[in-house]
Amino acid sequence: MNSTVVLSPVDIHIPGYRILRPLGEGGMASVYLAVQESLDREVALKVMAAALVANPEFTERFIKEGRITAQLSHPNLVTVYDIGSHGSIYYLAAEFISGGTLKDRIGNGMSVAEVLDVACDVARGLEYAHKKGVVHRDVKPGNILFKSDGTAVLADFGIAKAMDNSSGMTMAGSSIGTPDYMSPEQARAEQVDGRSDLYSLGAVLYEMLVGNPPYTGSDPFSIALAHVTQPVPQLPEPHQWLQPLLDGLMAKSLEQRFANGSDFIAATEKLLAASPEAVAALQGHAVRTRGRTASRLTGAHTAYRQQAVRPSWFWPVIGVVALLVALAVAGLILRGGGEKAVPEPVPITHSDGDTISALLLQADTFRDIGANPNNPNYQPARHLVFPEGECAVDLYHRVLLLEPDNTAANAGLDAIAGWYQARAEKLCEIENWGSCRITAEDGLKARPDHAGLKSLVETAQARQRGL
Repeated sequence: MNSTVVLSPVDIHIPGYRILRPLGEGGMASVYLAVQESLDREVALKVMAAALVANPEFTERFIKEGRITAQLSHPNLVTVYDIGSHGSIYYLAAEFISGGTLKDRIGNGMSVAEVLDVACDVARGLEYAHKKGVVHRDVKPGNILFKSDGTAVLADFGIAKAMDNSSGMTMAGSSIGTPDYMSPEQARAEQVDGRSDLYSLGAVLYEMLVGNPPYTGSDPFSIALAHVTQPVPQLPEPHQWLQPLLDGLMAKSLEQRFANGSDFIAATEKLLAASPEAVAALQGHAVRTRGRTASRLTGAHTAYRQQAVRPSWFWPVIGVVALLVALAVAGLILRGGGEKAVPEPVPITHSDGDTISALLLQADTFRDIGANPNNPNYQPARHLVFPEGECAVDLYHRVLLLEPDNTAANAGLDAIAGWYQARAEKLCEIENWGSCRITAEDGLKARPDHAGLKSLVETAQARQRGL
């Protein structure tokens, strides 16, 4: 069994480069921060592992295809400055990106705006590379880095492209990282094209939204098999409106997949323009996330947002309430000369004209659609906790601001919290920790102090960290 030999900085002598410090290491290469002395600029210097250097076919392909990828120049790709060898050391000097990796950001949680920013940035970089005839083959969170302005860039083209089915290596030996993001055709060791990278981007998109890769298994081979045999994973309720994007990226059939990065970006813009959930997902994030998608694509649904300030059912509901009030008042007037009638309770009015009765009617309607399977219009989680300001939880909370002891509003919030708890418990039972956490956190929007939901969040977070 071969063991990976890792070179220390003192072992590395590459003319023209001065090693400053290690940045990271893995089975494929060790990475160092170095200075390219001829231009006095910092670079990320990747030094190939000795076990790979021992394979002459690999080193020849690495140099040949590395030179091709060094010709790629795009804002969403890490620039390769130099590639070569000195003695038994094979190295690649690339642009040094200091903003960390997507893998780190996923662990801290990401907003939808941030997720779409990253996905569209990577799609642009991939489209450029694919047009140049270069397939990455190893799109994963660890290979996506961030510039200081938040732009996502894809790294490691040279190393990934050097791996090829004709090299004679086994999957375990040739796979960079794990099979968590591998396309079905790559898992079957078939010829791949740019659509394979888009499938991998879909697996990354899923992980950004949910917190874990789409498939799990006891070993790399079972995970690779899942990519071939299992259906496209379904996003949890808060993100179900993004499912068409995932379907288009992770379709098992090449013909049903997005053909290129532009198709994916166009589909994203169309979905954002048409989906009510996009208003809540992107509103307020353009500044906080420095999000290019949030700022650029918000314009695509500005007209929709103006129409969606109140949902389509809002004014008809208010009209019905107004009619009922008018009829009650008319009845009092007609009876005014007779026996004194018991006056209708005066509704407590919110500052924007909404009455408690109207707010409760709206909230109950939303809750019945989103949490009642017996409702013929049932859509799980629909309008329970989003969009902001126009969902059952927010409407119940507005009632409680006006009348803190309102029984109906408190009962509604308890029912929504219980509905999310039941769904989160089922997700935890099948060890879908990312979806369990997200579902429980949504339930906490109804009842922030709910002990059961808080416990589920803590359990899911611990299991995601491997505790």
